[in-house]
Amino acid sequence: MKFPNAAKGIKKIFTSEILALIAVIAAGIASILAVTLYASVKTNAEAGAAVSGIGFIILAAGASVLTIIALILKIVGVVQTSRDEDSFKMIIYLTIFTLVVALIAGFFSRTTFLYRLIYTISNIGGFVTTLLVILGIGNLGAQVGNEEVVDKCSNQFKLILWIGIVSLLASFFSIFLPTVAAQGIIIALAVVGIVLEIVQYVLYLSLLSKAKKMLND
Repeated sequence: MKFPNAAKGIKKIFTSEILALIAVIAAGIASILAVTLYASVKTNAEAGAAVSGIGFIILAAGASVLTIIALILKIVGVVQTSRDEDSFKMIIYLTIFTLVVALIAGFFSRTTFLYRLIYTISNIGGFVTTLLVILGIGNLGAQVGNEEVVDKCSNQFKLILWIGIVSLLASFFSIFLPTVAAQGIIIALAVVGIVLEIVQYVLYLSLLSKAKKMLND
């Protein structure tokens, strides 16, 4: 095994991203409930507001806890990998920043607008980190002479870049649209954002799986 530290680190990053995917799904559903909560309050639909409010708080809090656990595990994995690949060192600081933002989002799990806004900012940090990890894996692939992984990194970097940009734009638009007047549009944008994030994570996890296998050969 040429890169034992990277092998352990990528394994931890892989596990952290599975947790992050679950958190993304929970946070996405929480965002949809936030829209229905706001609309219910404005239209005096007390029963709908109560159900949406409870569901939002539970899912938002759960998503925040999972995100924090995932980011801590990711930091450990990135630190380990950086011992074999220098390009991962800059990822440590960005991941710490994302963790801090996620912690702040956790404090606003009862405030729908601020939670969605801060969580989206956290997602931007995670998105940039993902791109940097892909580049780092590409460097490792080049060093061990695995052209398949190098090519996969190159292709998925471009694909994940565009998917991530569209997903983040959908999330931002869904936050700032007038909720009652455009409830259907906001929910549609939120769903698009969730689906694209899931696709992004599936692609990313497939690459991390390939990297794990490469580093353990």
